[in-house]
Amino acid sequence: MALPTDELFDVLIVGAGPTGTTCALALKDAGLKVALIDKATFPRDKVCGDAIPGRSVNVLKEINPNYFQKFEHLQSKRNIVSTRFVAPGGNEANIRWKTPAYNCARLEFDAFLLNLTLQETSTHFFPDTKIIGVDIQENVVLLTTTQGNLSGKILVACDGAQSILARKLAGFSVDRDHYCGAVRAYYQGIEGIQEGVNEVFFSKKNLPGYFWVFPVNETQANVGFGMLSKTISEKSVRLTSAFFEVIEEFPELKSRFSNARILGKPEGFGLPLGTRELKISGNRFLLCGDAASLIDPVSGDGIGNSMVSAKFAAAHIIKHTQENKFSDTINREYDLAVYKKLGKELRTNTKVLRWASALPWLPGLGISLISEKNPFSALFRKLL
Repeated sequence: MALPTDELFDVLIVGAGPTGTTCALALKDAGLKVALIDKATFPRDKVCGDAIPGRSVNVLKEINPNYFQKFEHLQSKRNIVSTRFVAPGGNEANIRWKTPAYNCARLEFDAFLLNLTLQETSTHFFPDTKIIGVDIQENVVLLTTTQGNLSGKILVACDGAQSILARKLAGFSVDRDHYCGAVRAYYQGIEGIQEGVNEVFFSKKNLPGYFWVFPVNETQANVGFGMLSKTISEKSVRLTSAFFEVIEEFPELKSRFSNARILGKPEGFGLPLGTRELKISGNRFLLCGDAASLIDPVSGDGIGNSMVSAKFAAAHIIKHTQENKFSDTINREYDLAVYKKLGKELRTNTKVLRWASALPWLPGLGISLISEKNPFSALFRKLL
């Protein structure tokens, strides 16, 4: 696809996943010329846990209630009402969530958001376009891509956990102290899947990592295992081996998976955690979502915080677009807005992660305290 090299866009959004499309949707009525660029062609798969938290759909609702209504009619999603947590010793607790949550394969969810963006906005979409270089000048951002060049007044980097732009513009790199590694695979025919319930198992051998079973349709589930990268390195953990070891460790899982069929090999992915506040903007650029390292340290959820940051990015752009002032100092307002919204929760969950890393028995104790078998569980559940 030949790019319009002679056109100046108001906004260049790199990455057409939930973060980039949310930003484009939030810019709908701003009267701006928006370019949405992605290295892939859609629909495309994205290695992920496929959990869509309530925060994500709340963002859609806040941007436009009609967007939420369209999501409600998406047939490929599964409504999730609770999560079952299982400790190494077998104690379990079921937490019912106050905010509706969902599971949806990223192949379907990302395609839904992109189609919604293209239907509802005048966004110019450039798929199969890989970023080669970026040059930020005084009044313009120049992108060099495999399909040609693009220019814009501000750049929004929504290109995920392996963000090229976060490395080039903000100097980000993988830091094992603030990173998590995971593998996931799809299974068909797992027995004992409960309608509307996600499951999380804590392995005795591989603490403080956790194993999940998230149903994505009537017959298939997203199954995975994740652990802090520092722990993976220190203990020389092979994630794929650990993935299968957990199934063997729990008699319940071994039985339930005995007739299940794995659909392809486990695939790995990295998660840059929000365990520290970073500078997520600069002269004429904003970093959003995974590119800004905003993944929740406890749940591993990135989509909810990604969509929140994208909405803030759009609001910031709308506020300053008339003057075309997107200096490092002015863009700092975006950082402050994002961390004002997400910072307290990220700091709290960072402490929880550190406690769990230092005290591997802690998750099991927590599950025991809120287990239905504990007569005082109601007191502890109030703290959640």
